[in-house]
Amino acid sequence: MNNRRKPAGRSGLSFPSVDVSRRGFLRGSAALGGVSFLAACGGGDGDTKSSAAKIDTSKVDSEVAQGLQDIFGPGGEEGGSGVTLTAGMLLAMTGQGSFFGKVMSQGAQLAAAQIKSADGITYDVKIGDHKSGDVPTALTVTRQLVTQDKIKILQTSYGAPSEAIVPLIGQNKLLSFNGGGSSPGQVAKPFLWQTRMIFGDDPCPGGLAWIAKEYPDAKKLAIVGTQENGVAGAKEIGPAVWAQLTGGTVVANEQHDVGATDFSSIVARIKSSSPDAILTFSFGDDVGYLVKQLREANVTVPIMGIEFTEQAAKVAGASYDTYNFATDFYDPKNPNPWNQIFVDGHNDMFGSDPEYYGANYYEQVFFVWELVRRVLADGGDPTDTTALQSALEANPEFKSLYGGDASAPGTVQFNPEDHTISKPMGVFKVTNGQPSKIADIVKIASGDDPASALV
Repeated sequence: MNNRRKPAGRSGLSFPSVDVSRRGFLRGSAALGGVSFLAACGGGDGDTKSSAAKIDTSKVDSEVAQGLQDIFGPGGEEGGSGVTLTAGMLLAMTGQGSFFGKVMSQGAQLAAAQIKSADGITYDVKIGDHKSGDVPTALTVTRQLVTQDKIKILQTSYGAPSEAIVPLIGQNKLLSFNGGGSSPGQVAKPFLWQTRMIFGDDPCPGGLAWIAKEYPDAKKLAIVGTQENGVAGAKEIGPAVWAQLTGGTVVANEQHDVGATDFSSIVARIKSSSPDAILTFSFGDDVGYLVKQLREANVTVPIMGIEFTEQAAKVAGASYDTYNFATDFYDPKNPNPWNQIFVDGHNDMFGSDPEYYGANYYEQVFFVWELVRRVLADGGDPTDTTALQSALEANPEFKSLYGGDASAPGTVQFNPEDHTISKPMGVFKVTNGQPSKIADIVKIASGDDPASALV
């Protein structure tokens, strides 16, 4: 991985443990093929239902098997062709965040089909619906996945539901991954691993370092966020980093409800504070409305966000071309050979390019396949989740869709101590509604000079 540091004990500057949830507001269908679906219809265990379906390899190109074997190794006995792992997914299949459930499940579905076609493991997926972040539903569904479907692997999403099921993950030794709503409350938990950077917290120093470099006269910073996500970044990390980088101050620190569309009062207060730059931890459609209304109010200072979605870009319109963001953003145009297999396969199976969240959940299935290969090579039981986790701890580096080049995949590395991940991050600009990277940034440890987050 280009410009990658070894993971530190924790990222950023003294990250407090706060309750953070990840909720999405893009709409989309929840159509699925080739997976099982478990939907929580109410509060009781009897209100769930599931139906099974076989992994569909019919839309996997015949050349994919050889391409994957070239990257990951041969199939057959060495590749775990006789191994079946039952895996659950705890996703937003209904509600405001159904877009995220759709793309995450598609990523895992595609990975399972491609691995099967490469004579690898059978990854038997069961989908559970947490209804876009409802914690009681998440608990009920996870219990169902464990007791009825006998899952051993779990791909979870959102912050609040994932934090709530931490005891169930540990008690049942579910090897679990979250690539959608990583939050401080999930850090260093048994059997739970984060496959994206901590939302807001990890990219914040790099984003602010870029502003400080590009706008050296900027001293006054306004921050906008929610109580749902990026809370530590807004309340602790951002102000501390800004003071270290510039000697300046935070002149406004505003919060709004998730799903807000009217930012007039916040815009008025920000404008009256006369900031030199704005940092926002808003997400989903919210950031599109915020940027649009700031620009309509003739607030012209640079805006740094934490994520990009095409839907938010549509909401903001032309004003989004003045928006920058810092994150571990997935680029479907990356020439990395494994990424090209993913992109081509996603188009073949679903008729569209993949995006960030689908990429993360696709990768997770390949992480599991790699762990199975390692355990088999050591003569262990590849269905034993303790053995799989031990293999991860012994060698925390994995091939990745992120980074790399036309000749080789990128790499990511987990931190065995806190179960976070280090992966390529960048600062991006938006042009005609589409993002492009303009700088590389890296995760830093508590106490590091925040200027070092900008490569």
